[in-house]
Amino acid sequence: MVNFTVVKAMEVLEKWISDNGLIELDRGEQYLVCKEGNNTVMYRGLYLEIPTEGDVAKEIALMAKDRVLYNKYYIVTTPDVANFIDGALVKKLGIGVVVVDGASVREVMRSTPIETPMPRGQGSDQRIEALERGIRALEARVKELEDKVDQLMQALAELKRTPQRVEERRQVQATQGVNVQVPSDVPSFIRDNPWLGILMSKGESES
Repeated sequence: MVNFTVVKAMEVLEKWISDNGLIELDRGEQYLVCKEGNNTVMYRGLYLEIPTEGDVAKEIALMAKDRVLYNKYYIVTTPDVANFIDGALVKKLGIGVVVVDGASVREVMRSTPIETPMPRGQGSDQRIEALERGIRALEARVKELEDKVDQLMQALAELKRTPQRVEERRQVQATQGVNVQVPSDVPSFIRDNPWLGILMSKGESES
């Protein structure tokens, strides 16, 4: 879902980046990637209508998953959300904070540059795409194996029920050769039940 507060903040940030001589590499509704010297910098928007320290921390933790792909990483947010950002947490992650207030942009916390595992570019993008294809293939394989396990479990449950069914059939067949006198006042739906003969024959054998 598009957050229009973030979209507006990113538009203001885009002008600020251009005014400061940074080179824009990629742009989305809620993020902006640019080049600052030899550093690749990610600016990602963060906004919550009713911010809490816990919710903001969760959002930052999600952002941190792709932190290693960029030399610098900034959270772009508004003053009210910035008040709930745990400074120690973002500092530990090397993430900076940029606050957009109306038409003004302030870098309130610097991002600590890190070495990326591989440079951003066509080669790395192809490697990432290959990894994503591999992950999707593994997920499909896992789903296939899960379906086979379900089928085996169903077959096993059916096998477990087989001896009981065989015994029931044997007992029903055994009653076919037993002549048991059923009282005439027994209702027909009970008198025609083969299990009645089994029970009565057992009673006679025990008496």
